Amino acid sequence: MAGAKSLQGWNIVGFSAVVIGTMVAVIWLVHGIDEQGMRIAIRATARSSCVLFLCAFVGSALHRIWSTPLTAWLLKNRRYLGLSFAVSHTFHAIAILGLWFVTSGSALKFDPLGTLGYIFLIAMTVTSFKRPAAWIGQPAWKILHTTGMHYFWLGFTLEFSLRISQSMFIYLPLSILLVVAMMLRLVAPRIQTKLAS
Repeated sequence: MAGAKSLQGWNIVGFSAVVIGTMVAVIWLVHGIDEQGMRIAIRATARSSCVLFLCAFVGSALHRIWSTPLTAWLLKNRRYLGLSFAVSHTFHAIAILGLWFVTSGSALKFDPLGTLGYIFLIAMTVTSFKRPAAWIGQPAWKILHTTGMHYFWLGFTLEFSLRISQSMFIYLPLSILLVVAMMLRLVAPRIQTKLAS
């Protein structure tokens, strides 16, 4: 119980970095630092990024619908779960660059949608800190983070739904969770309004 209580704030980000970094290191140790190892690391970090993204994406909506210690924890640490998502996607970028390096660029093509995603990620990460957030102002901050979160939701949903046939046991549950998360975000404000009235 004490361990769970200590997993708050920046400890979440540090824990995520250690776990995901260890996962990537083990993948490369087992499969090698070659094309196969890089592709496996890319897929693994995409999935870890999705899980962390979902925790940040749905935390507020879940707490509105079900006020429990778990949903309170998700809401309280939403910022740090978002930063942990950024850490995971940084490892994802490292694996992508690794694939480019080990294949001399032959295995990769320019991905404008992926590049836009990383632009969003950098902007959202920087503005997760007080001074940059204050500099752009609350209205711009809200537009940036709302647009970015929905962009990542759409990207994960499309990408994983297309991969269901490759690995149903992995991508089908993640795809379902992504759809449910969006439904909860859409429904939560209405439920809260009814409860208030």
